[in-house]
Amino acid sequence: MDANTTTNSSVAIIGAGLSGLVAARRLRESGVGAVVFDKGRGVGGRMSTRRSPTGARFDHGAQYFTVRDERFRTQLNDWLDAGMAAKWEGQIAVIENGSIAVSPILRDRYVGVPGMNAICKHLARDIDVRCEVRVAAVERVGDAWRLVDDNGAALGAFGRVLCTAPAPQTAELFAAAAAIAEPASSVDMHKCWAVMAQFEQPLSPEFDGAFVNDGPLSWIARDSSKPGRERPDGGECWVLHGSQAYSAANIERNAEEIADELLAAFFAAAQIEPAATRQLAAHRWRYSAPEEPLASRFLRDEAIGAYAAGDWCGGPRVEGAYLSGLAAAEAMLGLA
Repeated sequence: MDANTTTNSSVAIIGAGLSGLVAARRLRESGVGAVVFDKGRGVGGRMSTRRSPTGARFDHGAQYFTVRDERFRTQLNDWLDAGMAAKWEGQIAVIENGSIAVSPILRDRYVGVPGMNAICKHLARDIDVRCEVRVAAVERVGDAWRLVDDNGAALGAFGRVLCTAPAPQTAELFAAAAAIAEPASSVDMHKCWAVMAQFEQPLSPEFDGAFVNDGPLSWIARDSSKPGRERPDGGECWVLHGSQAYSAANIERNAEEIADELLAAFFAAAQIEPAATRQLAAHRWRYSAPEEPLASRFLRDEAIGAYAAGDWCGGPRVEGAYLSGLAAAEAMLGLA
């Protein structure tokens, strides 16, 4: 699309995470094309899968997902049939006050295969997705929206824009749309440090994941226990998530220091001896999950063609992101 031309049917979507890609896919099914922009190197957002220099893979953002809504369950069944999702039957524990208690399985947990980003890669097929493009400004020019990147270059003019970035970024980009900017700016989002550790040998915990209710960690998981994951040379991959308090207090610190601290906390929480790592890295999620999502499944100002969606609208988690993107797309199609 020429940067200076637009049609009322043209749609720009900011963010190639689950919400943005679900919306793009739903629009495409109804004959409406969309261009998806994302600052990352690939699709997925917080459903990304990181590949290390040693070839190990880590789900360093969303760890798994559950199903409550019937529309999401129908979609999940399609993903299961296609082999891009599977049930994770890992043993889950709760760690608190120095005790480790295995939890009964109360709800099925699912993951993407061979990584969480497999689902987003599938959704992105045949969609015009432009990665490594940071949308720095969304400007209202006449009856269109003009998108500009962080180098000041025009990305195109569009009749409608859907922003699926985290709430604070959405509020900033849509400063000209008060119906979106004001509620989005009211949503605070947690920060989270994620550590990816590849070990030389299998570790001894008798669980595959654990919620940690005290100390600097909130979650630990044997990533290589998930279906479709290859064990790297007989070793294991673990993902460690910092607690909300720890991550917020330390978000600007050096990643190597954080990795060392949370690795030591992992050994202590799991009550195992320290083990050698082949790969150790930390990733900073500045916007992890909403503290309290909005009641609305999406936001819109139809008069100017502005929409917003994400897991901070209508409910958190993977399911919330899916339903939010779907609802926004159906609103664009006049179905909601």
